[in-house]
Amino acid sequence: SGPLPSEMGRLVHLTTLSLSNNSFTGTIPTHFGDLTNLEKLYLTGNKLESSLSTEFYDMASLSEFHCGGHSVSTSYGTVFLSNRLWGTISTLIGRLTRLEVFEIAQNSFWGSIPSEMGELTNLVKIDVSFNGLSGS
Repeated sequence: SGPLPSEMGRLVHLTTLSLSNNSFTGTIPTHFGDLTNLEKLYLTGNKLESSLSTEFYDMASLSEFHCGGHSVSTSYGTVFLSNRLWGTISTLIGRLTRLEVFEIAQNSFWGSIPSEMGELTNLVKIDVSFNGLSGS
């Protein structure tokens, strides 16, 4: 539990960071934007509460971003594990030209999907379900 360590922003040679299904809280550190070699970021199933900072869109090598929620069946019933990320999807998403997977399901994003997303020709999966997004 607790916040994601901002010191992880110093791991500039990191290509995959998998922190899913823990109890991390707080924000996605702005220092993650310094991870310019990061290709895959897995944050699904935590308790993060923030918007995607401008620095997030500096991760030029990012090909997969997973921060949605999911359900787990237990002997006590179904448990939903979900972040509470919010805000709009910035037009800066057009910077992530290597992005193949963009998964932000079961959060609290709103607004429209920016037209810049149409420029991401490597995208093979987009999951924005169970948010407050709308058409323009």
